[in-house]
Amino acid sequence: MNAIKQTRKVVRYRGDVQGVGFRANAIHQGRGLNIKGFVRNEPDGDVLLDVQGPTNDLKELLRRIGSSMERKINETLIDEREPLPDREKFSIRY
Repeated sequence: MNAIKQTRKVVRYRGDVQGVGFRANAIHQGRGLNIKGFVRNEPDGDVLLDVQGPTNDLKELLRRIGSSMERKINETLIDEREPLPDREKFSIRY
């Protein structure tokens, strides 16, 4: 049996993304998807999303976040990285 390929994406959202429920919305949009990682506010005003899981689940998460928060996002920077072992559930980091 083949293991599902894991992909990791580190995404930086820029715009009016803090203080608008962005992190809680990201967690909500991740429900039902097989993803692990975190979302957190950055000191510079950006929101950082660091998640991994099956490629299709990550694409769907980014689509959902982009669609639901499009009025708040001015720029989305996506970096693909090597998956990390032993990641925990998808959560908000403070």
